[in-house]
Amino acid sequence: MSKLVAPHGGKGLVCCKLEGSELEAEKTKAAGLKKIEISSQVKGDLIMLGIGGFSPLNGFMTKADWKGVSENFLLADGTFWPVPVMLDASKEDANAINIGDEITLERNSEVYATMKIEEKFEMTEDEKKWECEKVYKGQGEESADDVFWKIAMEDHPGVQMVMARKEFCLAGPVKVLSEGEFPS
Repeated sequence: MSKLVAPHGGKGLVCCKLEGSELEAEKTKAAGLKKIEISSQVKGDLIMLGIGGFSPLNGFMTKADWKGVSENFLLADGTFWPVPVMLDASKEDANAINIGDEITLERNSEVYATMKIEEKFEMTEDEKKWECEKVYKGQGEESADDVFWKIAMEDHPGVQMVMARKEFCLAGPVKVLSEGEFPS
């Protein structure tokens, strides 16, 4: 019996990175799927999903998960989670994708993962601001609205990344095909 602490969430270690023949088959399939260019942040999230660092997550969050995490630090199923893990997409890309489609996620022509689309939803500027206020604002004099937004937009990388997201978000499980420059 292992003496390691059980992974967070009570679902065991959830590693989304494929290996061996499964990896090779998925790489072949990925070549024929619609491709979405991902940000550096999403690339990092995929690496964490691949190695099990985001257990129990198996992909990018739905709107219900996003709302629960932003508001109460809880996934829709009640599991504690501190920060939304989102995949953003342009309106053009989102309009070209349907629920149930599989897509390829790549950065600078390197394929990082495939994903099955379970949900797509618009993310307004007001919703992004709401997320930032709920997740990053804190308390105290530097958290007054006018002070927070001035400081955050200049100095807070989390707020800057949220506010830079494209207009839509895509949710669903991923199959990670690469750890980029961080192979295990």
